[in-house]
Amino acid sequence: MSFNPLARYQERVASGEIERAKAMDPIEKSEKNPKSLRAAINAKCYDCCCYSRTEVGKCTSYECPLHKLRPWVKKQ
Repeated sequence: MSFNPLARYQERVASGEIERAKAMDPIEKSEKNPKSLRAAINAKCYDCCCYSRTEVGKCTSYECPLHKLRPWVKKQ
């Protein structure tokens, strides 16, 4: 047994003693927190762009009312 906390955690995950946390996609986050406007916008953009965060940043749908609010856009 190791005294290094990270190594101990990895051993416990490998043995099945604990489960590693699963990252939620934006739609799951929106469903978990239905009062969050930001989560709803993120989920809609994620859905509209075929479930790809990189495509949300490249969105060219300028007529969309959410275009200026879309997430995952690199600041210029």
